[in-house]
Amino acid sequence: MKFEEVGWFSERLNRHMNIKIYGHYGMPIIAFPCQDKQSDDFANNGMIEVLSSFINDGRIKLYCLDSNDDETVSSQSWDKAQAAYKLEMYHQYVVNEVIPFVRDKQSGYCEPFLIGMSMGASHAANNFFRRPELFSGFLSLSGKFDIASFFGGFFNHDVYMNSPVHYLRNMHFDHPYISLYNQKRMIVVVGKGAFEHLVSASNYELADIAKEKGIHIDFNFWDENSVHDWSSWKYQMPYFLNKILN
Repeated sequence: MKFEEVGWFSERLNRHMNIKIYGHYGMPIIAFPCQDKQSDDFANNGMIEVLSSFINDGRIKLYCLDSNDDETVSSQSWDKAQAAYKLEMYHQYVVNEVIPFVRDKQSGYCEPFLIGMSMGASHAANNFFRRPELFSGFLSLSGKFDIASFFGGFFNHDVYMNSPVHYLRNMHFDHPYISLYNQKRMIVVVGKGAFEHLVSASNYELADIAKEKGIHIDFNFWDENSVHDWSSWKYQMPYFLNKILN
C-alpha cells in the first residue's frame, strides 16, 4: 500500500497539522478522526486494514487529517469565544488549505468525499453543509450535529456556523444550497446500542430538518447491535463505501 505523510504549519490554526495519505489512485476521501484524535486514528484502530482492498485496488485514496478538538469542542478553557473561533478556523483550514492540497495531489480539480465517525462525522457533515460546491458528499457514522451542546450554554456566530441543526433549521426553502445538496451523496448512520444515545437525538433532529427543507439525506437508523465504537464503524464503513462507489 502506498503511504505518504505530509504536514505544514497552519497560520489559521497556529499549529502544525499532519495528513496521512493512503493509496495511489481512486476517489479522494478526506477522513476526520474521532474526538481529540489525530491523523493516525484510522490506522491505530484498524480502519486502514479494513479498507485495504479499497485502497490497494485503486478505488479510493484516503487523506486522514489531524484535528484541533483539544482547543475547540474539548477545550476546558473559560474563553468559549476563543474555542468557537478556533473551531471556525478548523473549517477554514479544511476549505482553504486541505482542499487545494488534495487537488494538487490528485493532479487537478476534484470534489473529495468526506467521512468520519463520532466527532469526525460531525466535522465531515459540517464542512459539507457549509461548502457543498467543494465536495461530492459525506458519510457520517455516529455523528453529532448539535455542536452548540459542546459549549456549555455559550452561543455566538462561530458556534452557530458550525452547528448544522442550527443553521440548516434557518436555511430558506429556496436557498441554492438545497438544490446543490441534492446533487450529492449524503449518508447518515446511527444506532441504538451503547453510547449512541449521546449523539442520536441530533440525528433525529437533522432528519426532521431535512424532511422539512426537502434535503434528500439517506438516513440509516440501526438497532441495538450498532454501538458507538469501532466494532460497529469497521463494519459500517466498507458497507456504505461499497454503496457509494457502486
